Amino acid sequence: MVIDSDSDFFRLACAVPLHNATTVALAKYGIELLVRRDDLIDEGLSGNKAYKLFYNLHAAREAGHHRLLSFGGAYSNHLYALAMAGARYGFSTLGIVRGARPTYLSPTLMDAEQAGMHLVFISRYEYRQKAFEHLLDDWHNQFGDFYLIPEGGAGLLGARGMSLAGQALEVQLKGDYTGVCVASGTGTSLAGLAAGLTAAGRGDKPALGFSVLKGDGDLGTGIAEIYKNLCANQEAINTTVAKPAANWRLISGFHAGGYGKKHPPYLFDFWRSFEQETGIPLDPVYTLKMIWGIHRLAQQGYWSRGARVVAIHSGGLQGRRGFVCP
Repeated sequence: MVIDSDSDFFRLACAVPLHNATTVALAKYGIELLVRRDDLIDEGLSGNKAYKLFYNLHAAREAGHHRLLSFGGAYSNHLYALAMAGARYGFSTLGIVRGARPTYLSPTLMDAEQAGMHLVFISRYEYRQKAFEHLLDDWHNQFGDFYLIPEGGAGLLGARGMSLAGQALEVQLKGDYTGVCVASGTGTSLAGLAAGLTAAGRGDKPALGFSVLKGDGDLGTGIAEIYKNLCANQEAINTTVAKPAANWRLISGFHAGGYGKKHPPYLFDFWRSFEQETGIPLDPVYTLKMIWGIHRLAQQGYWSRGARVVAIHSGGLQGRRGFVCP
């Protein structure tokens, strides 16, 4: 898949299938669940990564860059997708990886390397300092010019891409839904999704972000800033878009121990049960926790009977290889 124009990408977003995933547990509370299968966009470049990289790739090309650099861990969906995107769109790619190079690479990094990504392993201490100018200068001196993409595709360009998913959902359902859910790591997907709903005239439909982090820190502040800037840009482009009230919520408490941690038995049991009942595969780090959180909220009476909830499947299924799957 190589798509260059905004209109072609938006048409692709509007064609993403919606699968009914109403489990027996949800039906008990009168909740209908639709899963938007963005994981099916493309085998290599799928889910929220396809959206979050789209405008970053455009910006890199417009600025005349031929090399992309970004960051991630051993099972990074972002580095995996970036490597695939680089191979398809004609960019060389550099992946800055947290930790020393192991004797055997993870399947994720093996795939990235086979797709042409040059992996650079740095200590965990150095990784925490990756925003420091001296490291960027070192990499410029070592590798030459590159376009820097934030870890996870975070930031305004990534959110702008995700806003297309919100707008596409309105084309598909025309307001016939209660709210939209997405897993949140950096919060970029949540900010973009909410702004997309607003741009489509559905600022009354809440976007709920289920944090996969044990401590949210300033995550909400970052989401608010990106959402504000993205909505301001949309208003400048389209004067019919009214100044929005924030239509997003960051939901904590469903991290199941924190990012990338070993899952407790109850979450494995839920994972196995959901996949057997619906036939929809989940990634263990993001989408699984969101779907589990949706079920828990339903039990707590968060939605009224008759609610129609949409969940964005953000892809990342390649990461299942790092877990013992159900």
